[in-house]
Amino acid sequence: MIPAAALFDLRRARSPLLALAVVCASPLAARAAGFELLDNGTRSLSRGGAFSALADDGSAVALNPGALTRATGTRLYLSNDFYHAPVTFTRDATSIPVGVLPPGTDAETATRPSENKKPWFPIGPMLVLGSDLGLDDWQFAFSFYGPASIGRHRYDIDAGSRWMLTRMDLSVAYVGASVAWGKSDHYGVGVTLQNAMALDVKFRQVTDGANAGPLHPYYGPVDLETEVRLHDYFAPTAIVGAWYRPVERFEVSLSGRVIPVYFHTTGDVRLHNVPGITVFTPEELAVDDSSASLDLVLPPTAHLGLRYRHPDGQGGELFDVELDVVYEAWSMFKRYDVKLGGTLNVIVVGQEVPDIDLEKRWRDTLSLRLGGSWNVIRDRLSLSLGGFWESGAVPNRYEALDFLSFSRFGVAFGARLTVGRFELGAAYAHVFQEDRHTDEAHGQLYQIRPLDPCPESCDSGAGWSGVPANAGRFESRFDILSASVGVAF
Repeated sequence: MIPAAALFDLRRARSPLLALAVVCASPLAARAAGFELLDNGTRSLSRGGAFSALADDGSAVALNPGALTRATGTRLYLSNDFYHAPVTFTRDATSIPVGVLPPGTDAETATRPSENKKPWFPIGPMLVLGSDLGLDDWQFAFSFYGPASIGRHRYDIDAGSRWMLTRMDLSVAYVGASVAWGKSDHYGVGVTLQNAMALDVKFRQVTDGANAGPLHPYYGPVDLETEVRLHDYFAPTAIVGAWYRPVERFEVSLSGRVIPVYFHTTGDVRLHNVPGITVFTPEELAVDDSSASLDLVLPPTAHLGLRYRHPDGQGGELFDVELDVVYEAWSMFKRYDVKLGGTLNVIVVGQEVPDIDLEKRWRDTLSLRLGGSWNVIRDRLSLSLGGFWESGAVPNRYEALDFLSFSRFGVAFGARLTVGRFELGAAYAHVFQEDRHTDEAHGQLYQIRPLDPCPESCDSGAGWSGVPANAGRFESRFDILSASVGVAF
């Protein structure tokens, strides 16, 4: 361990960039393929996400507001998703000279597989109250739901993942009001006006506090764990949608987010000791007048749905098959422009905190979804099956542990049971995602070294200007369980 007193000379060193680039992966939510896994709603999940044309439950407020016209009367819908994300990162052995490691650390620990210690995330609620208010051809709804994404990660602070992520917690919600007009057996158009809220965002990673000298690719004598806390309670957006049945057996739909979500998150920054390495006092770790802000945009999306419905000869459906094509403009998400404020009491006392610009370079995504339902017992029991494929938003060389949006495909199934006024639903999906490997020669996510910023100015003495923190192998898969209940009044 390196006591604070031993760092006296470092505190008189030249001006640093603070170890605050932890915000390089600030976890806010959007739709599928970027930050999310498929969409909200139990029946949508059971059909592999092929649901925007049918959308015959409360999840229509998010998928296709026009489909709210399929319902009549007053209805309550409640669903919840449970996510399992066993993510593993295995750090490559470095080619950069390691030097003398701090006591209690070793290269073997740094290169062992690092697993997410909290793979289960059981909170993904959706609550929708809809009614026609006694009016013909109209539907209204109020909704509250969280994104279809994973809001918690934990990684060991001494593992190879430490330079990317040690902890993430997020709480994001959408509050909305919807209105739709149309005929329940022919067409519908609608809009959902929403306010997106980043209620509480917390993120931590380890940063290298050295101000000069050799790079420390595994562990450094002045490592710090940096935490950022952000929030934004007002980010308006809108979803529009429509569906149309030109002939008895065929329907088409078009829906999507037409107003991007512009988050302006604000908060503060905190520094923590790394156990076994640094023992700064609370006063030294304090950042005076700490502040942080980050602007993010969640892009527009488009869902095209094509649905074949097979009548049962009694005015209902025997089965249906739907194909959805989903496009999301994630290329708008190019970087994080982090605005920082405050002064340091550690390493270089009184140093002002500068801004940080971090590249992400995400790409537009495309998703193909195919699914359907079979009404085993009319108005009583239906079974669903589906699958999907979608391209990844994260380009090669820019992989990180915050959001692993790589190319993936999945399979899903589920059931819906109607008992009196109640509709009970359950679904399960397994998502297969490609493994990624990035080597040191190509990795573009650099270890944060605020006092001697990399890769702009620091040098290992052997031609290395910065340590690629994402040099290694990313392995991931996802399981999603969903349950719902609907009540017709």
